[in-house]
Amino acid sequence: MKKAWYSKFEGLKGPLVMYFIGMILLGVGNTITSSNVILSNMLEAFRYAGALIKQLFPFFLVINVIGKTHEDSVPILGGVFSYIIIHLTTMYVAPQNLPASYYSSLGKGLLEMVGESTGRSPINLGLIASIISIVIVMQLYKLSRQRFNYGVFTFIDNDTWFMVSSILASILAGILCSWSFRYYVNAMNILMNFVSGNSTNPAALFVYGIMERFMEILGIDEVLHNNFWFGLQGGSWTDLGGNIWYGDVNIWTVQIAQGSVQLGIGKYITPYFIFNMFLIPGMIMALVAQYSNKLERNRVIGLAIIAVIVSLISGSLLPMEYLLLLVAPALLVILIIITALLFMILSMLNVFLGYSFSDYLAFATPGTLLDFIQHNSYLIPESRENFFLVGGICLIVGIIIVFLYYRVLAFDFLEPSKKKMERKEIVKALGGVNNIRVVDASPVKISVAVMDGHKIKASTLMELGAYEVREAFFCYHIFFGPASVSIAREIKKEMKEYKKINKFIENK
Repeated sequence: MKKAWYSKFEGLKGPLVMYFIGMILLGVGNTITSSNVILSNMLEAFRYAGALIKQLFPFFLVINVIGKTHEDSVPILGGVFSYIIIHLTTMYVAPQNLPASYYSSLGKGLLEMVGESTGRSPINLGLIASIISIVIVMQLYKLSRQRFNYGVFTFIDNDTWFMVSSILASILAGILCSWSFRYYVNAMNILMNFVSGNSTNPAALFVYGIMERFMEILGIDEVLHNNFWFGLQGGSWTDLGGNIWYGDVNIWTVQIAQGSVQLGIGKYITPYFIFNMFLIPGMIMALVAQYSNKLERNRVIGLAIIAVIVSLISGSLLPMEYLLLLVAPALLVILIIITALLFMILSMLNVFLGYSFSDYLAFATPGTLLDFIQHNSYLIPESRENFFLVGGICLIVGIIIVFLYYRVLAFDFLEPSKKKMERKEIVKALGGVNNIRVVDASPVKISVAVMDGHKIKASTLMELGAYEVREAFFCYHIFFGPASVSIAREIKKEMKEYKKINKFIENK
């Protein structure tokens, strides 16, 4: 199971890169302003392109995962149909009397493209629809290749059987999603009412933080953000003109425009400043440090610098979470807990800094450095000190948890005897310690230069936990996932002990 999970990383790099590019475009479009008409239109195009890439990420995921798994256009086409059919089915089966944030514009847009107008919308399934589509296509395509060549339906070829069965399975999946949708809505209402009713309680904000991170990873955060950023769940405030404003972001935006901000407004936004300015940059720097080879580390430094800049101007928490979901799920759990704790801790310290925004949620990039520069004057001196104190601690914590995870926790830290045994077995599968010239590590693989490549036992390495063994020009890349850093260090220990023994024998 572990090997199968980590092996998906190569197939998911494409959508991750696209998402990252989308965040860059959003950051540039939201940060830079110009009075020049042409440049202004170009920046607006950047914003729309970035938002579109974010919205289509689940769709990119389906195409890329299936395409990387099968060198055939049929399953890719099946994945596209499955994803669309699931949404279209929910549009006609799921209830249509809920707030707009529970629905997606995908199905409505598809029908309008073919000239049909409808007042119905499919439910917002986010990545859930992607996962369902991938499972349906993978399983049914595999079954279609195993059909017998005799029976009543032998006149139907395998590809046709696959397409028909995947369409029927997708319709069934859409019906099941629509049926279970009511339970999801009820659960969401209970949780949101709990948080809203106890919004001054730091523990309730911790619950909100956990909810937000899981929902954003699944791509269904629009419900939560609409209710707390722009809706009644985020609080209400009446201005001097008697106008009532709802939602944390709405209230902050109006109060900023009027030049006065009340304490407590911005509690659902403040942690984003810590994420983007301190925590994520610290983790990015620590991840780069896991590359033991200087040449390889220098190659990723440029990307790391861009990632830090993106984090500062538009936020890269979600791309980081998707990356960790693939390469280090346990580290992702730690990150989610830390982010949820920040909602609680900042509230306890009375540190509140909001976000001025009144556009579509797809364009939202809260907690950027530019926002902090513009609005940090609304922090009282004590709150500003606490902000930088918490930020500095998070920067250090981000670095420490990455080092701790890759150096200790990622490799059987509860079974040191097993680690020592596997070290011996891995060295043996590499042709013995005297066959290894150099070994380096990265967060997902070890790179080994050997004397004789014929001594490499790829099958044994796969049995010992590697999910891929790839021959390069100067070395072999062996993908062990997050355990790679620890494994490389253990192999170096073995090489060091071997050199000591050889030196001792030579001195004798």
